[in-house]
Amino acid sequence: MEEAASTLLGVASPVGGLPQFSDVEALKWKIVLLTMSDLGKPGEISSAAEASAGTGAPTYRGERSIGLTVLPSAKKQAGMKRSGSARWRAVALVLVNVLIGIHIWHWLVKGMTISPVEPSESMYTLEFGQVNAGFIFFIAALLSTLIFGRFFCGWACHVVSLQDLSSYLLGKVNIRPKPFRTRLLLWGPLLIALYMFVWPTFKREALFPALAAFKIKPPIWLGAPLKFPGFSNHLVTANFWETFPPWFIAIPFLFICGFVCVYFLGSKGFCTYGCPYGGFFAPLDKLSIGRIVVSDACEGCGHCTAVCTSNVRVHQEVRDFGQVVDPGCMKCMDCVSVCPNHALSFAFAMPTVLKKPLPTANVNFAADRPKYDLNLGAEIVIFALAIAYFFAFRGMFDSVPLLLSGGLAALGAFGAAKVWQIATLPSVRGKIGQLKVKNKLTLSGMVTIACFVLYSTVAAWSATVNYNRWQGGLIDHKIITPFERVFSEGYSPAQADKQLATDALTMLEFAGHRSDSSEGRGIGWRHQPATLVRLSWLHAVGGNTAEAERYLKMAIDRGKPSADWVFGLARLYIMQGKPERGQPLYEEVIVKHPHLHDVRIALAIMYLQQHDGQKAIDQIQVMLADRTIPPQPFHLVRGTEILIDAGRTELALSVMRNAVAEQPQVAILHAGLFTAASYSGNDADALRAIERASELDPGNVTFLDRLVATLRSQNQPGRADAAEARLRKLVEAKSPGR
Repeated sequence: MEEAASTLLGVASPVGGLPQFSDVEALKWKIVLLTMSDLGKPGEISSAAEASAGTGAPTYRGERSIGLTVLPSAKKQAGMKRSGSARWRAVALVLVNVLIGIHIWHWLVKGMTISPVEPSESMYTLEFGQVNAGFIFFIAALLSTLIFGRFFCGWACHVVSLQDLSSYLLGKVNIRPKPFRTRLLLWGPLLIALYMFVWPTFKREALFPALAAFKIKPPIWLGAPLKFPGFSNHLVTANFWETFPPWFIAIPFLFICGFVCVYFLGSKGFCTYGCPYGGFFAPLDKLSIGRIVVSDACEGCGHCTAVCTSNVRVHQEVRDFGQVVDPGCMKCMDCVSVCPNHALSFAFAMPTVLKKPLPTANVNFAADRPKYDLNLGAEIVIFALAIAYFFAFRGMFDSVPLLLSGGLAALGAFGAAKVWQIATLPSVRGKIGQLKVKNKLTLSGMVTIACFVLYSTVAAWSATVNYNRWQGGLIDHKIITPFERVFSEGYSPAQADKQLATDALTMLEFAGHRSDSSEGRGIGWRHQPATLVRLSWLHAVGGNTAEAERYLKMAIDRGKPSADWVFGLARLYIMQGKPERGQPLYEEVIVKHPHLHDVRIALAIMYLQQHDGQKAIDQIQVMLADRTIPPQPFHLVRGTEILIDAGRTELALSVMRNAVAEQPQVAILHAGLFTAASYSGNDADALRAIERASELDPGNVTFLDRLVATLRSQNQPGRADAAEARLRKLVEAKSPGR
């Protein structure tokens, strides 16, 4: 092959978008460079390239392969046509992002909107039965892919629009990144997709029942077996952004999965190596009947491959199979629009899984594809590292989402591949020039290694933090002491529970930021409020109420607290002999978090106990006026009772009448109307209300008991006896031993 290097004028090469040669000498130099690359002598490329500088031969900012020019068609066409479909696809992708913006704007203005149209929302449907817009959209995308191929990826994905924009801008500065070619990393998206969408259902419906059948206790890390609750409607939401990362994670996500992945992994690099949805779309594309097919008019000019932004070798695939079989094809239609002979088209044809090479196919059709960047042994190591990177970055700062973890894992694998090449090859070229030349490391190579070491160090730090948090959580779940016992007066921890709490605290506090720990220990990031609550609980289990108070106060101050957190802190004050601190706590919390109606009701009760009825009434009126997060029926009933105790019976009756008119099918509201009507002397309204409450909730013993008492007080013995008989049967049915 070396002897033929100077005569390979007709050699085939990877197709690229290089400029036309102006003379034969430049072409000769280029063939020499290509031959050296194919012979595994990349180290000699730089020397040959320097020699070629005086001949006018063009240079190319690639990593290893040097492509020959795209051949003109038989029609003597000067260069390639511009893709006509690219403009329409750009319009479609811009429209997708505009619709996303309108969706967010509608939520910000109205406070309520359609749930996120994001495939990841399907996890909540599969695990908790919450049917949302994202689940419906994902099912529709999967079905359309099964019929038409990966049109959704090419024409309707906002991440693809970001990657296409990145490729366009890089092209403006003459950078066309070489694709990262690997066998095993292609399985990454499928594994992530199975983890997201299949594992929870498999665990619930198959794994746990199998373990139970063989009387095997599930390991703690599997979690508790949960019964599927059934499907429920979650198509509309007021918490639109609840499942999305904060802005300081979202912006790096867009930058990393856009520009960074495209630059290092190639055009649509995130789709290829990081997107879990592509993990399902790619296999379905193999089953799809929607294909890019070729006619006899094809001349093999290679224009189709040159414009493909999905790194598909279109000219070779249609030559050998009569259609594009690569599942990476996203049906962008660029290849169809630039074909000078109109030989390519979209049509319904035989699925890829059934398609065999044509009789006229090149017998070595697999051999003339670009080679993988690493041998199989190296890829196994790199793939294992990618899995480690994924779990290391997953949940970093309690914020890094799963999709970003996939992108970071793929980038880590690319960096590991480059370092592997530097360690094993005499000469290596990278994104920033020659990394190694004839066994001599260059400055660019040193920078590459340093960046990889720093990247891996950050990953190792995050992995250490995540591991300690995970292990601390597992130990925490071994504690079985009831909540009521821990927060009871005179509680003394058992030695076993105290040891478990100490072990869990050691790991969780080590995984947190040193500012969170009173002892200043910790190597990780600041704990989220939910974790602070768990730390408070562990200190309470261990009998350290002072630290339990500190962590719970920190959780309330740092995040959006629940009423249970506030009541827990008040309980800790009582356990420490400081009950007077409860009221100031409630007053402070409702100023910062006015939607905590349970806390507001508790505060109103405190005012009543202090014989300050007006303050109690004021709190209830503020709650009733809240339209941002309106009070629930239980809050309305409790508020009504407080108004009655404060002497505002008519106001209580008015509140309950309005509530029943707005929600006539809620039994507890009719029970609240019964109470208000009874205290205001409206016996007829009271009877109708408690009868309706019993009809709506026939299994409620309290409602039926009140109905019996009301009928007897209004001198209706016959109906009272009938109601009492129903009550007796209900009590007997619910009594133990039956």
